[in-house]
Amino acid sequence: MARDTSRTMSVARDPGRIIMSGAKANAAGLLLRLAGRLIFLFVAARLYGVHLYGAFVVAAALIELAVSIGSLATKNTLFPLLDRVPLLDRAADSPNRPAVHIVVDAALLVTLASLLLAAAMAAGALLFAPPDIAAALVLLAPMIAGQALLDLFLAASRWRGKVRYEVVSRSLIEPWFLAAGAIVAFQLGLGASGLAAGYWCGTLAALVYAATGVARHYPNIDLRRYRPDRPSLQAILRAAGTNSANDFLNALYMRVDLYLVGLLLGPGPTGVYGMARQVTTPIRQVRQSFDGLLVPAVAKTIGRNGAAGTAEALASAARLILVIQLPLLIAMLAIGWPLMTWLGPGFEAGYWALVILGCAEVLQSALGIGDLIFVYLKPRVGLTLTLISIAAGIITALLLIPRFGITGAAFALLAAYALRSVLRFAVLHSRFGVPVPHAHLAGPLLAAIAAAGVALAMPSPALAVAVGLGLYAALIAVWLKVTGQSLTLHGFVEEPAAEAASG
Repeated sequence: MARDTSRTMSVARDPGRIIMSGAKANAAGLLLRLAGRLIFLFVAARLYGVHLYGAFVVAAALIELAVSIGSLATKNTLFPLLDRVPLLDRAADSPNRPAVHIVVDAALLVTLASLLLAAAMAAGALLFAPPDIAAALVLLAPMIAGQALLDLFLAASRWRGKVRYEVVSRSLIEPWFLAAGAIVAFQLGLGASGLAAGYWCGTLAALVYAATGVARHYPNIDLRRYRPDRPSLQAILRAAGTNSANDFLNALYMRVDLYLVGLLLGPGPTGVYGMARQVTTPIRQVRQSFDGLLVPAVAKTIGRNGAAGTAEALASAARLILVIQLPLLIAMLAIGWPLMTWLGPGFEAGYWALVILGCAEVLQSALGIGDLIFVYLKPRVGLTLTLISIAAGIITALLLIPRFGITGAAFALLAAYALRSVLRFAVLHSRFGVPVPHAHLAGPLLAAIAAAGVALAMPSPALAVAVGLGLYAALIAVWLKVTGQSLTLHGFVEEPAAEAASG
């Protein structure tokens, strides 16, 4: 089990060290999550086939899109709401409400919003979706509430400095219960419902564990004294407004290619494309391993120093995440073909889509840290950039998918992410005075390009991985020595000793 970083927070004032401690704990869980995901992908491909897996992929993507609304943006907006109230470890008779009651307020609103969305989605699926996708959507719709509450409770645990609940629930419980549930459902003869049954198992098991984290680490949780508080509910809804719309558009932005593949090419190619996207998820998970403590640290730094005063912190985080992600991309380039072939007949057709999607994931997840400035200062600006990028991605996909299939869809996503990166840097520089971090990013990108070129020339996948990663590591070491840069996180606002100890 991953180590809880709360003890580190009680003695360390340096936010960079705190974030790294949390990231290391998350990275330990990343290997477990990757193993569970690979088992599930193998089960889904071998037992259920390309067609049923394709229908499940489209349905699950639509559920995740609905979660972006049902969660009411609380995975980001909960932190400033909780920062405004005392923790109340003592004084049970205090006139102030405990912080945990704000979490319960949020849970009530999230549950209501998610169930309404689930009912609407199930009805829409029965009326308009193809039979296989409609069946999967109806079965998965209630898990909008499960996933939205999971996001909320994990955010609440992170506010207390407890990252192990996110590590264990997302990296261990959810993927392994998903795989186990799908296997058991297949053995029980549930057929097309088996993948949905696995999704239920993974979500509910992770949700129960996340809820225990809130119950354990918040004082005064006594629900007998809880009463919904109108000002608190209104504050949650106000914070949710533009940010929920932004979350929805970001979720759409990250999945619109999948929806278009399903619409234009059908479940079979969608299954191959969805498999390629799943294989690239470890790249995104590198960023997610930092987010647990990086997001609240960025929120605090922006609150005290403003956008321009947060630039160095964001640049150092982007550099470190990029340096870690790029070796994964090199490895995918080297072994992607045999990996896709191993997953089952027909999946090898997704190799080039896999490589292009990997590049897109690196671009969005590493450089997308700058979007946090929009979240906390100008959410409407972020909303506008997302709309522009979605429009560009849809137009490009409609042009490329009919001619190049799933490879065209992957390239359309890469083009949309590239446009978003250019627009993000331009707006951050012009409106917030945030410089473009050329010096932080050039070395890793050039090292990865050189290493990938050499890896492609190798005669075997194993040799390609070994040579490619070895060359990349050597070039990074030379770059750090020549430029005098380091991979440490810095520029964040330091926690006062008393505040750090409270976690």
